[in-house]
This record gives sequence, C-alpha cells and structure tokens, in this order.
Amino acid sequence: MERERFPLHLDLRKLQGNEWELISPFQYWCERLGAWIEVPRGFRTDLASVPWFGRWFVSVDGDHTKAAIVHDWLYVSGSAVDLPQVTRRDADQVFLEALTVRGVPAYKRNAMYAAVRIGGGRMFRDD
Repeated sequence: MERERFPLHLDLRKLQGNEWELISPFQYWCERLGAWIEVPRGFRTDLASVPWFGRWFVSVDGDHTKAAIVHDWLYVSGSAVDLPQVTRRDADQVFLEALTVRGVPAYKRNAMYAAVRIGGGRMFRDD
C-alpha cells in the first residue's frame, strides 16, 4: 500500500545546518483529498521541525520523514495537484494520514499530529 501512495523514491541532498533539498520530485496520493500531492524538485525542508526538547521522543528524520516533507510542502504552497487551496487543518490531517500510511506507531503519530495542531500555526503560509 505504501508504494502505491508514495510511488517515487525520496532523493534528498543535505545543505547547510538542518536544511535539505529534494533532488527529484516526490509524490503522495492523499486519500483524504482525493488528489496527488507533488513536491517539486528543489523544495527545501528541515524534515521534521522538532524542537530540541522533543528530540528524545521524535528525531528530525525517521519513519515519519516522507509525511513531514509532504506536510511542509502543504504549509508552504497550500496546494495539491488539481486542488488550488488546502487549509491548515487539511494539511495537518494529511500529515496524520501519511504518518499512518508510513506505519508510524499510533502513540508517536498522535503526538506529532497534536504538536502541529498546537504549534504549527506560526509556520503556515500567509493567506
């Protein structure tokens, strides 16, 4: 199931600090939105925006990395293929769905979802 929902290999290049860049496009089929989310080549991300005090529980990268990149893209662009506008709530729920598809354990994905709902607002694009 995951291969169908995340059909492309994730190719990243490490930049300075905690920044990464996609070397090739990356896709996720979102059941919730009924649309493909395509993250373009060249997109820059910090993977998962985990504050230092939470890294004992969730690392910056891991089984959640693909979901975090999709979430970052939705926060920056607010769009999926054929869907010009995605709300912050949509983006957060897509994140939770993608974490589930990736097989992230329930305790971890629910904590990550709660964290973006509580603290993600300042990172969401300006409308």
